[in-house]
Amino acid sequence: MGKRHALNLLKGRVKGAKLIAVCDTDCEKTRYFAGKKVFCTADYREVAAKKPDCVIIATEHYKHAEIASYFLEKGIHTLVEKPLTVTVKEGRKLVADSRKSKALFGIMYNQRTNPMYIKAKRLIEGGEIGKIQRVNFTVTHWYRSQAYYNQGGWRASWNGEGGGTLINQCVHQLDILCWLLGRPEKVYAKCKTKGRNITTENDVTALVSYDGFDLVFTASTHELPGTNRLEIAGDKGRIVITGGAMKYDLLRLSEPEVNARTEKGYGRTGYKRRRRFYGIRAVKDALFGQQRNVLQSFTEAACRNDVGLLTARGEEGLNALEIINAMYMSEWTGREISLPFSDEEYADLLAKKCKEERGGQQK
Repeated sequence: MGKRHALNLLKGRVKGAKLIAVCDTDCEKTRYFAGKKVFCTADYREVAAKKPDCVIIATEHYKHAEIASYFLEKGIHTLVEKPLTVTVKEGRKLVADSRKSKALFGIMYNQRTNPMYIKAKRLIEGGEIGKIQRVNFTVTHWYRSQAYYNQGGWRASWNGEGGGTLINQCVHQLDILCWLLGRPEKVYAKCKTKGRNITTENDVTALVSYDGFDLVFTASTHELPGTNRLEIAGDKGRIVITGGAMKYDLLRLSEPEVNARTEKGYGRTGYKRRRRFYGIRAVKDALFGQQRNVLQSFTEAACRNDVGLLTARGEEGLNALEIINAMYMSEWTGREISLPFSDEEYADLLAKKCKEERGGQQK
C-alpha cells in the first residue's frame, strides 16, 4: 500500500499534492523513487526534517502508533493505514496524542468512498428502510494462498500483525458496519485456522448484537469462489449490496402496518425496487485504487485545515478495532464480550498469544 500511495502522488493523480520523500527500512523498496529525485531514507525522523505538510503511514501494524504520534507532535497532518493500531489500549493513547496536536489525523478507510455504501448510509439515516431488524455480512472474497503468507514473516502472525483475517482484511467491512449502524453492544465469535500454515485465524463466524437486532458476520480468506454480500433488512425495506451492484426494496406499507391490517391470510404489500451500480468511477478505482480517493480528500482537508473533509477521522479507527479485539477475546475466553471491555485484559491476552507464538506453539 505504501508503494501504491507513493506512486499515486508521484504520478500526479492526487490534485494539490506532491511527493517529496519516501521512507522504508528496506532500501531496495525506495530505489525507484530515488531515481525520480525523491528524497529517500530509512529513518522516518529524517522525513520530518524535510518539513512536509502531510505524511502517510503504511508500515506494519505495530509501528502505526509510534510513528503517527511522532509526526502529530511535530504538527504534521497524518494519515495512517488501517488498522489504527493493534490494540484498543494503544489506539486510545494515539487518539489522545492526536487531540493535543493542531494537525489533522485521518485513517485510510477507502471503502467509505464506495458509492453503494454511501447510498446505503443515506437510506438508513433517512429512515427509508425503517427500523433495522436483521443484518448479514458475508466476506469471503479476500482469498489468500499459502504463497501470500510466505512472502513476509509478519503476515498472519500475532507478533508481526496482531492477528489475521480480521485485523488485516476485514477491518474494512467492520468499519463499514460501524459507519452504517453504529457501535454494537456485544460480540460472540469463533475464529479458526483452515488449510494454511499460519498461527492466526483465516475463518470467522460472529454474532454481533445491537439494540433491537443482531448481525451475523462471516468471513474467510480460504474460500473459492468468494463473495462480499451485505444485507440489511428493516421494517420498511431491505438493502442488498454484492459485487459491484446494489438493490434496495422500499415497502409501500411498513411490516407493522401490514401485520395490523391483515385480517386473514399471510399478509403482504407491494414494494418499489431500485438498483444502483458502482458506476463509471469503477474504472478509475480499479486502476488507481479507492485509496486515491482518500488521499484526495486528505489533501483537500489539509489545504483548508478542515477536519470535516476527511474521509474518516483517525479516532474513528477505534470503532472497528474495538470489535476486532472483542472477537479475538471472545474466541480466547469462550465468552460473549460486552462493549466496552477491559483494554488491559485484551492487551494481556494478546501478549500471551505472542509469547506462545515465539515459543513455537501453534493453535
